[in-house]
Amino acid sequence: MVNVSIPILIDQKHCQYTQCDQKPPSKVEISNVSFKNIKGSTFTPLAMKLVCCSGVPCENVELVDIDPTHVGDKGPLGSLCSNVEPTIIGVISSVACDTSSLALYLSKK
Repeated sequence: MVNVSIPILIDQKHCQYTQCDQKPPSKVEISNVSFKNIKGSTFTPLAMKLVCCSGVPCENVELVDIDPTHVGDKGPLGSLCSNVEPTIIGVISSVACDTSSLALYLSKK
């Protein structure tokens, strides 16, 4: 990947309108997903976003050899994960599903 935005993404709560709070939660099951050998640059500080619904959490998500670099001008490289517990192998620590990155991500919007 070269200079992309949020290169690793699962978002069951996606909403592009202002009425997101009234949207019913997703009932789509997401499981058995692997992200492997992903390297390159991202211009967003959020390199990975895995946001799943509490009623139907993502299962069997695997992250293997993930090594993005940040080329943008805002914030440190980070991740946002909720309702998912991925298997993590060879992933740099700043994108290994750091739940504290939620505040970082929201403060930059």
